[in-house]
Amino acid sequence: MSETALTLPEQFVLLLYKDNGSYRAMADHTGAAELGELVLRGRVELVGKKIRLVDSSATGTGWVDEVTAWLKDRSGPKEKPVDAPRFIQRRKSRKTHVATLVERGVLREEKKTFLGFIPGDKHYPDHATRQALLDELHRVAREEREPDERLALLAALVHATGLSGPLGFDRAERKRLKQISKGENLGKAVEAVIASTVAVLGAAAAAGAASSGGG
Repeated sequence: MSETALTLPEQFVLLLYKDNGSYRAMADHTGAAELGELVLRGRVELVGKKIRLVDSSATGTGWVDEVTAWLKDRSGPKEKPVDAPRFIQRRKSRKTHVATLVERGVLREEKKTFLGFIPGDKHYPDHATRQALLDELHRVAREEREPDERLALLAALVHATGLSGPLGFDRAERKRLKQISKGENLGKAVEAVIASTVAVLGAAAAAGAASSGGG
């Protein structure tokens, strides 16, 4: 399966998982990736570190409609923007996207328990899919290609959540990912609205990570 068929939160969750079936819990800020996906779909926009709901119509996609309904409720009748770092800290949605990745065959699930009753399921990433995604990110980080909108957002998230080190990005590559997370030098493939979103989302994800002790 091509990594480009995955949504942004699915790509992010795939990168969270290690070869041993565990995941990098301290970097788990999947809500930030969901926000990026909603921006790409034109459902929300980020203004400063605030989320403004743009389109609240139903989609039939469970997590999208769940987040949309929550944002609509929190915005209230005056449609006030919602704090992005707080949303990211609150939104614990990794398992939702894990289930989808398992269905798609991108994660292999192995049911396990400790002491006979404590769940300790393992999820092993498909190496080809994850490596293809990492290769794209490394090419962007080495400035061998300009990022498209989805890769720009993913690169910002990898930097902001502290994944760049564990995923093997060297010092120069991490410097470029940091630039991307600030919305700098993104090239013609990235629309202005996404460029500004990359910077806001990177800052919001970093703030959400810091407030929960992660990163």
